[in-house]
Amino acid sequence: MSKVRKILAILENLAFFVFCMVLILFLVQLFCFTSFKIPSDSMEPVLKDGDRILVNKMIKGARLFNVFAALDNEDFTIHRMPGWGNFKRNDILVDVIIFAKDKAENQKKFCKRKMEENMEKNKIKKIALIFSILQVIALAVFEVVLFRLVSYKNKLILDYVPAKYFIILEVVLVAITIIPFLIRKGKKTSIISMVISILMAIVLFATSILGVVYDKDIKNVLNKADQTIDDVVENSKLSTEEYGVYILKSDKAEELKDIENYNLGYNLSYAKDETDSVLKDVLAKANNKLIANEYDDLLKMADELLNTEKTAFIFNQAMLDLIENAGDDTNDGKNNGIYKDFTNKIKCIYVVNVKTAVKEYGGDKNVTKECFNVYISGIDTEGDVTAKSRSDVNIIMSINPVTHQVLLLSTPRDYYVPLSISNGVKDKLTHAGNYGINVSMDTLEMLYDIKLDYFIRLNFTGFVDIIDALGGIDVVSDYSFSTHGYSYSEGLNSNLSGIQALWFARERHAFAEGDKQRGRDQMKVIEAVIKKAQSSALLNNYDEIFANISKSFQTNMPKKDIKALVKYQLNETPNWKVVSTSVTGTGRSDVTYSVPNSRAYVMDPDENSVNEAKKLLQKIQNNKKIKVKTTTE
Repeated sequence: MSKVRKILAILENLAFFVFCMVLILFLVQLFCFTSFKIPSDSMEPVLKDGDRILVNKMIKGARLFNVFAALDNEDFTIHRMPGWGNFKRNDILVDVIIFAKDKAENQKKFCKRKMEENMEKNKIKKIALIFSILQVIALAVFEVVLFRLVSYKNKLILDYVPAKYFIILEVVLVAITIIPFLIRKGKKTSIISMVISILMAIVLFATSILGVVYDKDIKNVLNKADQTIDDVVENSKLSTEEYGVYILKSDKAEELKDIENYNLGYNLSYAKDETDSVLKDVLAKANNKLIANEYDDLLKMADELLNTEKTAFIFNQAMLDLIENAGDDTNDGKNNGIYKDFTNKIKCIYVVNVKTAVKEYGGDKNVTKECFNVYISGIDTEGDVTAKSRSDVNIIMSINPVTHQVLLLSTPRDYYVPLSISNGVKDKLTHAGNYGINVSMDTLEMLYDIKLDYFIRLNFTGFVDIIDALGGIDVVSDYSFSTHGYSYSEGLNSNLSGIQALWFARERHAFAEGDKQRGRDQMKVIEAVIKKAQSSALLNNYDEIFANISKSFQTNMPKKDIKALVKYQLNETPNWKVVSTSVTGTGRSDVTYSVPNSRAYVMDPDENSVNEAKKLLQKIQNNKKIKVKTTTE
């Protein structure tokens, strides 16, 4: 915006300078000096017909009179300004108005001149008319190209771009096309008309050519955007769990056929129906040559796998995560448990993917006229975004289109709270994701006494490709720190790559506030991506960006609401005020609902911070102004 203001200031100064110069030139010519062309041969050989002379008006003073009356042979009065000298012998005197001696001859010349002027004027008017018609033709061509675009796939573009922009465009174009016809009266106005028509014809023809050349590209962008939304919404309807048959890494077996007569352990506590289905599949593939045994303790399964020969166990990713984080009785938030290297000691020899339907949420909100809440869940996996997994990022985004405020509320992953399925038994919030997105949402609704309307579930490792496709992001860090070979300075960190942004968002051990600071950094990364996506970077590499979005995101927000939000943004162009906050707590170790026989690091909620968060959520819901420390200020 500052650049625009500078340019306007320069143009304003330039216009003022030109005006002053024109004014000075006019005054000099009126009162001081002017030039005349000798109209006849009456003064030859001293002055010849066609010679130009410079007249010093200051000797006897400038003469002021009605020029137009003189040209029409009407009576007029001459007023002479005071002069600075007198005429001398041999000075040449100039009469401003030269008339023919004979009035009839003068009238004849006048009529001839008028006729010539009219002929010239009519000629210019005809030329201007031709160019005006050319402008109409250019407009017609442009309208054909525009109609092809607007009518594509049942007016697909109007699903995202407000119709008012096209209406305004049409009104402006029609008005500019009509103007040349209306002003084409005199010589000067005909010239102006001609210039307008030429410029508009060039612009319209050039735009039409570009529209034809890039027709496929424009339609491809529309198709990609529309298909990406379909894919993201469709992904949200299913949840995938990857189950595997695991043995020791040192075991020579590589396939199911290699583990005949092995003890096959399984656990039905976490997903009975799914695990039972996987068990039947594994036994069938192994020709029922495995000895199946049910276990009710994950850690017992882990111990037996590590210490007993000829054993194999069925685990999903959630079970593996729970085992690795078990046995940690420290209070520093770091994974110091005895099973922290468990996955490095085992290998998977058979995989079964199980898909289940996800509970439908929301759909009854007018997202352009009332506040709505979105749960943002960031999962720590590199596979399918639909896979059940711990939720390492837990952010409630409350969006109010009335006040143009956005509240980002981060809840630490280790928050020690009752899950919606645990009958009051407390667990780490991150473990809720192991039971599905529904459990995470229900648990947060219980914690904050709110209704979550929609969810956005994202794979942060897939987020890497999106950031790279955008050309990197700029993030402000509160501290200087290093992690996983990457260093970050306090203040602005420009052009972070996808992997740099990922580790920036995941680090917590480098900070005194641990997970709380990580929550802040995660919100900063999300904001930076949104900001970069609003720039031209989105169009520069849209194909790759859309492809990665479909692989990395899930949302249950209906397509109609997504379209409505896009239209709202383009129509209203609101200046969103993003406010970020997080709840706090005290770290310690305790048993959890998911792993009741072992201690793990947890964070007891600070009730005051939770209550403050509830108040903020209530305020934004009630269209009231909210104010806390923001990441955008």
